[in-house]
Amino acid sequence: MSTPTDAVLSTSSDAARKRLRLARLAMLSFAVTMLLGCGDGKIRRYPVSGSVQVGGKPAAGARVIFCPVGGSEAFQKERPSGVTGPDGSFILTTFLKDDGAPAGDYQVMVVGGGSRGKRGNDDDATSPPRIDRKYAKPAESGLTATVPAEATTLPPFQLEPATRQRR
Repeated sequence: MSTPTDAVLSTSSDAARKRLRLARLAMLSFAVTMLLGCGDGKIRRYPVSGSVQVGGKPAAGARVIFCPVGGSEAFQKERPSGVTGPDGSFILTTFLKDDGAPAGDYQVMVVGGGSRGKRGNDDDATSPPRIDRKYAKPAESGLTATVPAEATTLPPFQLEPATRQRR
């Protein structure tokens, strides 16, 4: 025969077990959310590709660097960049290869690319034109881009070839 005290102990024991199960479920849910939902803990990036042409020809081997304009402190710290392939195309990287760029507005600079011809001059028809040095300074390049919060292919950057400087 059970007493009223036994009934109270049984009820409180059942409530304690229920609270313990709920606490375990909450901790498990939190752990799963942290593993799956939070990514790598860095500013969110979106796939970005584009291309660079100099004088209408692909700029192979050029480094394209995106310099943030405005935005949060985390946004300002990053400089997404990519290197153009033989066809002038690039894919931006911020932290890991080809991981894209944070959404926002950028000034763009392009350095390198174009090489001297086989004879060491710029007259070789097979070599792409050299990139003008003005494109190496984001404030002077005149190149801008907006990365939306989605995967995007930017319109080609059309650059003027370097002008010859007489020595």
